[in-house]
Amino acid sequence: MPSAYDMVLLSDLREAIAAWEEQYVSEASYSKFVRASAWVTDQSAKTVTENMRAATGEVFDRPTPWMLQGWQYRRSLGKGRSPGEVEAEAYVLDSQSAVLKYAMGDNRNRRLPGDVGLAQDRVLVPHWDNLERTQGIRPNASGDLPGSTMARLIRNASGVYAKRSVPGRWGVYKGEIDAGGTRLQGYIARPPRVRAPVTDAGTQRSRFINGKGKVKDPTKVVNLDRPRILLIEIPHADYQPIMQRPFESAVAEARRAIPDLMANELANNIRHAGRKATDARIATLKAQRDAANARGDITRAAHISQEMSRIYRATSIKRR
Repeated sequence: MPSAYDMVLLSDLREAIAAWEEQYVSEASYSKFVRASAWVTDQSAKTVTENMRAATGEVFDRPTPWMLQGWQYRRSLGKGRSPGEVEAEAYVLDSQSAVLKYAMGDNRNRRLPGDVGLAQDRVLVPHWDNLERTQGIRPNASGDLPGSTMARLIRNASGVYAKRSVPGRWGVYKGEIDAGGTRLQGYIARPPRVRAPVTDAGTQRSRFINGKGKVKDPTKVVNLDRPRILLIEIPHADYQPIMQRPFESAVAEARRAIPDLMANELANNIRHAGRKATDARIATLKAQRDAANARGDITRAAHISQEMSRIYRATSIKRR
């Protein structure tokens, strides 16, 4: 994802920047054009990145700081880049791209099992009411499962529990459950079991014959509640490319800014070149004035001073 969208950005900008090459060469130099191209490309990549962070905050419901920081850029003029290298990048970090890729593109994106997260055979959808009721789990500030909750549920379903149990937390198993006539697969909370209440007839017992043919009648135990689905398994999940339009808008905004940025850089280069020429002229006149004073040619020195004053006034350069 990073390289593909970075290519879209660069190809869109290069055409707009290249249109300025001839004017830069005629009024400044080619090296100035390359330098300006690098700086403007850097500003464009920065603009796209900042706009995409803002869009992520607006489009997603409670995005995490981790998601916002997934959008990054790298400067052409940054450390480790060669002079004249115009290769600024606006991209998504690898870890975040595993999530944000479903929000990009021209069509709906299908997430298959194993693409993201610990569940490799199914996409899991949380049932928040049951998670809170049986596990004490609520969504975090970003609406996700907190921390290592998923890993803990997988361990519990495999029969691995912490030595110190949490009061009120139900057991967990992986299987199938009937919910309103529909069979759902996933991670299920097993309700606590207790002895059946004593009736007028006495302690309730369960009578059965074991494998050895002996009759057994242990105290009857019952569930305090019914099993409740925690994470529902679905074969896939489909997502709309909700970040594609913001991306295209961010690139378009960066492209619209190029003419002004390139024009300003050219004007700065011309002013700087003029200033260098003026400084050189002032230095020459100052040397001539000093030489005239050394010869005792007061008239010549005064004439040169007047010329220097005129240049100072015309260019707003402070006297030295």
